[in-house]
Amino acid sequence: MTAAELARLVGGTLHGADRSVSGVGPLEGAGPHEVAYATGQVPDDCRAGVLLVRQPVPGRSCVVVDHPKLAFIRLLRHLFPETDGLVERPRGGRDSDDGPATWVDAKVHPTACVHPTARLSAGVVVHAGAWVGAGCVVGADSVLFPHVVLYPGTEVGRRCRIHAGAVLGADGFSYEPGADGLVKVPQVGRVIVGDDVEIGPNTVVDRAFLEATEIGDGSKLDALVMVGHNCRIGRHAVLAGQAGLAGSVTIGDGAVLAGQAGIVDHRRVGAGARVGAQAGVHRDVPPGESVLGSPAMPVRLAMRVMAVLPRLPEVVARVRRLERQE
Repeated sequence: MTAAELARLVGGTLHGADRSVSGVGPLEGAGPHEVAYATGQVPDDCRAGVLLVRQPVPGRSCVVVDHPKLAFIRLLRHLFPETDGLVERPRGGRDSDDGPATWVDAKVHPTACVHPTARLSAGVVVHAGAWVGAGCVVGADSVLFPHVVLYPGTEVGRRCRIHAGAVLGADGFSYEPGADGLVKVPQVGRVIVGDDVEIGPNTVVDRAFLEATEIGDGSKLDALVMVGHNCRIGRHAVLAGQAGLAGSVTIGDGAVLAGQAGIVDHRRVGAGARVGAQAGVHRDVPPGESVLGSPAMPVRLAMRVMAVLPRLPEVVARVRRLERQE
């Protein structure tokens, strides 16, 4: 569409040159033929062809609206119509994935459902009740155990094991406040899983907002792990049971998250870092560092704090006695 057509679609006002656009992207990564939105200042190196903004930006093609993100949501709904609640062709799907499904030497249970545009490589096994959506790619010798769900556009590498009940590519948990309540933000990215990855039962990996949620080669996710949208998990990382990542978390190569560890959004856990059980990470964890507790802190400090905790009632009582003596 053109910028003028975009302005009419979202009820905004075009400022600057009218130009054609053919896709959407994030503010930091959008190209000259894509639309991006900005709720604040536009970076000088932003290359987006058309911007949805509150105020015109000199020298740029802009559509001025009261609420740029809500306007962007309206555009996403127009570009990515949903069928049965699923995005049929998420952004980032490869054209070569189109056409009849490739089931060369793949074993598919009669009760599994595989979309005609999905591609299953040699040696793939799809167990009973599994569901593989449009445009999915499953690499050689990977196994999808019973009732695994791959939402459209999901890509699984070679020699992966995806255990029963795991869901890859569901909507990210994202809503924008609007005049009538919370507005669901369409998640039109996808999930990319590298080679030799194992994902435990009932684990969920949400697809990205615009680009890709990624799990690197050799990483292992235990049962009941939650990976939010836009996360990046490096190579050979380990996430134990019930660990949870909020949106846009980065986990470095070889990092380990123990059971029930939780990472807040937009934080980084560096390569080789260790996060203890039930730790609540509210800050970046440097490479190689080990943290415990909630809020998480370096191990030595955390152990000192834990040693003092049982004595807190006694310490408080002593302080009160001293205060009365004063």
